Amino acid sequence: MFEAIGIFTMTYIIISGKKSKFLKVGRPAGVMLGAVLMVIAKVIEPQQAYELVNWDTIVLLLGMMIIIEHLAEAEFFNLIARWVNAKNFSLKKLLFLEVMGLGILAGFLVNDIVCIFFTPLLLIMIRERNLPPMPFLLALATSTNIGGVIAFTGNPQNMIIGNISGIPYYQYFLYMLPIGIVGLLINYFLILKIYRGELSGEILEANVTEKLELKPRLKRSIFVACGVIVGFFLLPNLAWVAIGGATLLLFLSNRDESSTLAKLDWNLLLFFAALFVVIGALQESGVTDLVLGKIDGIFTHSMGNYWLFGLVTVLGSNLFANVPYVLIMTESIGKLADPDMFWYILAFASTIAGNLTIIGAVANVIVVEKAKGVCDIHFMDFIKFGLPSTALNFVFGMAVLGIYSSIGLI
Repeated sequence: MFEAIGIFTMTYIIISGKKSKFLKVGRPAGVMLGAVLMVIAKVIEPQQAYELVNWDTIVLLLGMMIIIEHLAEAEFFNLIARWVNAKNFSLKKLLFLEVMGLGILAGFLVNDIVCIFFTPLLLIMIRERNLPPMPFLLALATSTNIGGVIAFTGNPQNMIIGNISGIPYYQYFLYMLPIGIVGLLINYFLILKIYRGELSGEILEANVTEKLELKPRLKRSIFVACGVIVGFFLLPNLAWVAIGGATLLLFLSNRDESSTLAKLDWNLLLFFAALFVVIGALQESGVTDLVLGKIDGIFTHSMGNYWLFGLVTVLGSNLFANVPYVLIMTESIGKLADPDMFWYILAFASTIAGNLTIIGAVANVIVVEKAKGVCDIHFMDFIKFGLPSTALNFVFGMAVLGIYSSIGLI
């Protein structure tokens, strides 16, 4: 048990801290070291390490990466940005389209990936159209986090919950869509209030005359992506739906896909596979049972416990990072006779927790890092908006989930 605690602590320090001149390894190397040490220290056997990896989550993430990379290479994201940039929208309307459009898109195409592709495009629009950078950049990061609530494909931790919980994709979507839509509206009006001075200025008129057209590869990619999303609603295994769509795109391209596959974030897949091993080994050692056993009363069904668990999840997701926290909680929730309400709270609270601080979600870090030089977003800049956004979304979302529970939907 003590070996597991020591290895986990070391791993956590490496993957959560900034690189220093003494330790320059990245997160994948840090968590891989932890996984290997768990086997060397005999916390788990080698065969157990393979069994601890949730391959459905890895395959789902891989499939989505391939589909999204095809959309990117076919200029899907560029086309959206060019269409918006060609319109003479007011600042408020442009902000509304960003919050609602990218928020909903993130629910289906993974929030981190939406931020990776849209941040550079948004920065171009900020320069060309004289947009106030702070509200638009914060809107991108926080709205994609909130939008990740609406579906299991919204972020990696929701993918894990979707694969482990057994809750149908369509059911989760139907229950969480109202929470996500109202949450995005809350985000929009909060940005308008806090940054009303910056959003009252003028926007430069569009000077774009190019004709936008859908090329065959883009049409094919959109068709397959839409088919995969429909498949999520109709078929039980999300991983095989995603990898099936990805395989179809690879085949229909009728070319060597080595360059496309090389662009995938293999570091992320490696990170998650090794993280499954580290957290799984910690659970096998009995550490999590010992710790969670002290608070097992929180997993009894009552409205007070639901709110308490939601609050603990928001704080725990910021302390341990949302994916490790979710992995730790899955074992205890999975043992419950009637776990669904706790699955919903875990997915919801761990997602909106990302808006509390810059380091609360990878999407935030992506936007902040890419925006350097155009707009430097500091810790207090983010928390000034992130704290009220998280608080309002938390209260509304938990209230709706409480209503669902009261009327027997969950």
